This record gives sequence, C-alpha cells and structure tokens, in this order.
Amino acid sequence: MSDSTSTSDESRDQDFRASDGQNAQFRGQTSEPKGSLDETEKSQSSDENGQQFEVDDPLFSQRTGIFRNKEMVRVGWVPDGNRIVGRDDYISTISSCLNDAVYGGAPNHISITGKTGTGKSLVSRYVTRRAVNASVDDVRMGHTYLDCSKSSTEVQVISTIGQQLNDESIYDEAEDIVKMPDTGLPTDKFYKRLWQILAHYDSVIIILDEVDLLRSDHVLMSLAKAVESNDTSCQIGIIAISNQINYFDELNPRTKSAFQAVELNFDPYNATQIQDILRGREDAFRDGVLTDDVIPLVAAFSAQEHGDARKAMRLFRTAGELADREGSGVVEEHHVRRSQDTLEKDRFRDFLQGTPTQMKAACLSIAAKSLYSRDDYIITGELYDAYQQITNAVDMDTIGIRRFRDILDEMQLSQVIETKEVNMGKGGGRHNSHRLLHNPEVILDIVVEDTRFRAISKASLKRFA
Repeated sequence: MSDSTSTSDESRDQDFRASDGQNAQFRGQTSEPKGSLDETEKSQSSDENGQQFEVDDPLFSQRTGIFRNKEMVRVGWVPDGNRIVGRDDYISTISSCLNDAVYGGAPNHISITGKTGTGKSLVSRYVTRRAVNASVDDVRMGHTYLDCSKSSTEVQVISTIGQQLNDESIYDEAEDIVKMPDTGLPTDKFYKRLWQILAHYDSVIIILDEVDLLRSDHVLMSLAKAVESNDTSCQIGIIAISNQINYFDELNPRTKSAFQAVELNFDPYNATQIQDILRGREDAFRDGVLTDDVIPLVAAFSAQEHGDARKAMRLFRTAGELADREGSGVVEEHHVRRSQDTLEKDRFRDFLQGTPTQMKAACLSIAAKSLYSRDDYIITGELYDAYQQITNAVDMDTIGIRRFRDILDEMQLSQVIETKEVNMGKGGGRHNSHRLLHNPEVILDIVVEDTRFRAISKASLKRFA
C-alpha cells in the first residue's frame, strides 16, 4: 500500500474507534461474544497508567507489575490497523469482497486457508469490523464470529449465529423479540428463527473459523443460498477459514456450487515480521521491563515453527507471566527459554495423549535423527530404519513402511514435523524428507513418561540414529 493509503487507513482507524459505540443501536451491531476488543479494553483501562490495586485476600497478592495491559498479548485480541504486519494485500482483497455489503448489497463469500498463526482470523475480524463501522446511515449491517471447534453441529452453528445477532436494539418496540435457545427445537425451527432475526438486517458478515471442524457442510450451503432460496432478504457474506489447504476442494458438490467464494491463502510470517508484530504489542508491558533480547528470541522460536504468530504471542505473554510470578522486575532471555520448554512440552503432551505406542516410537526415531544427524531434513527410509531399531530395543511389534508413512502424515498435519519432497539426483529418485518442529529433548522427556519407553535415554538414542 502507498503512504497515502496507510495514512487514510490510520485516520479511518481513529474514526472506527471513536464511533464504534455510537452506531451500535442502528448499524454496526457488535455481534461477537463477550470478551471482544471493546469490552477488554474497558476492563483494562483503569490500569493503563500503572495504578495499583489493593486486595484483601493474601492468597491473591499484588504482582510486581510486568504488564500494563495483558489483554493485548492474548491470542484473539484484535489490534488497530497500524499493528497488523505484512497483511496489507489480504486486507485490501477482503475489503473489496465486503464492499457492497457496506451499502446493503451482496458481498462476495471468501474462503481463506493457511497454516495456524498466519493472521487469517485476525485480519478477517479486523476488516469486518471496519466494514460494519463504514456502513452507510440507512443500512443495518451486522457481523458475527464463530469458532467451529466449539460449535460444530448444524444446530449449534445456527443457534450461536442467531444469539450473537439477536440484539434487542434491532427490534421496534411493538415487535416481540425472537427467542433463540441453545437446544430443544427441530433444525428447521432454528433456521426459521434465524431468518426472522436476519429480517432486521440489510447485510450480515458471518465468519466461520476452523470451518473444517463442522460435522457437516450442509449449514455452509444453507447460509450461502439463503437469499436465492427466499429464506431471507438479508445479504449474507460468509468468510470461511480453514488450516487445511484442500478443505474447500473437497466440499460436497452442492455446497461447492452454492458457496462460490474468492479464494485466499495466507503465507506464514517470517522472523522479521514476527518481530514487528511483537514490537507492536510491546506496550502491553510496562516501560523498561523487556530486555533487548526478549523479542528477537521469541521471534526466532516462532520462525522455526512455520512463522506462527499465535505461538509467538503465547510465548511472549507466558514469559511475562513467569517473570511476574517470580517477582522479577524485568523479562529476560531465561524467562523466554523456560516458557518455551513448558509450552512445547504441553503442546507435545496434548498431541501424544491417547496415541498408540507406534506413534511414540516414530516420534523417538525423528528425535534421535534430529539430535545426532547433521541434516535438518531426514528422508523417510532413514527414519524407518531408526524406528525399527527402537521397536526392537523395547520389544514391540514393528509396522510396515506404508503404515509408517501414514503416521508421518499425521505428524505433519499436527505440525510435529515439516515434510517436503527432495530430488536425490540421477538414479536416486524423489523422496519425502522430514524436519522436526520441536525440541528433540522435549520429545524424549514426554515419550519416556510411557513405561514402555522408560529404558530409553538421550545417550541411548544415539545408537538408533
């Protein structure tokens, strides 16, 4: 974007913040759950200048004051436009797709893919809020955000959308407010009540995050063709977000036909961009509490894992919380490293929980290779050799290489490893090669919690590599 465009964007941001609460009664319904940006900023405002609060209960002692506004470093906090880094082109495309809705017309549907932590949800919510605020005076425009990992059934989706849009201010005094329960109605009755609520809007933007976790894509089809089916005259725009690149290609043909969307794929952040993102949240901490090496180190850890800004923000906050708990007046490098180890163990423990021992043996094989091999990427055959040695050492069954490849695919989908195809040169053919995205010592610590692998140590892994 040009400098002039950036300046006008900042001006619109100021207008957005100034007028956000003034327009809610008629246009710009803030239809997101409690805990969104506006509420959290208000809840934190009394502490902006470092005011300390007295607590009567000694169990909850006053912290040393590492944070000025912790909400700013929580995943899900939607920043102002000047804090959004490296996403100008995506912002421009999404705003173009939503432009007609600002005037009460039909917006384009949008399908967004990309790895976790690339800004898909943040940018979608930011642009949608800007669009709602920009809607012309005689247009009633609403928006709603839904996490499909929490609302995955058709009824849950329709009920949640209806509840978020069902603001009393959209009704005339003489009208009865539509009741939208959580459960207890047939599916068609939930839809009927949603159409009644939407009748009070000219246009609505619905963000379906992690849409691939829906149990059925029927709800996506129903929303996409609602106007065509004469269910509602409200113009609905859907922003459907998925971490799975191929999700939208594999939709039911009828759903794919109804959901004609502009396709966007978000690229990962690089280390420099993540540093810029973190510096944009630096004022979440009090002046002078961050040592110079904290932000570069957090960015470096995140860049190792596909440039995941969510993980960077979580690590940034956790390091501050650790320093706060210890009564430290500053956040230092050792706080970041210890927090990284803790978060990594938690993530990997969650991944392994309930998985078969074959997955754990496969994880040990790539941990061994990562610890003792000079190569960052290891081809499947070498990993399988290490896996066979491990299963023999602990006296467990050895699966075939085809099933082993399936396990590696699962590990890639869960972002335990990164996989790419490599050409081994003339006569060598093409092979999948894999890189571990976690600290191999952390993997060892978690896997040996299983008594089956208790005899394996870091030193013994060397012979398997």
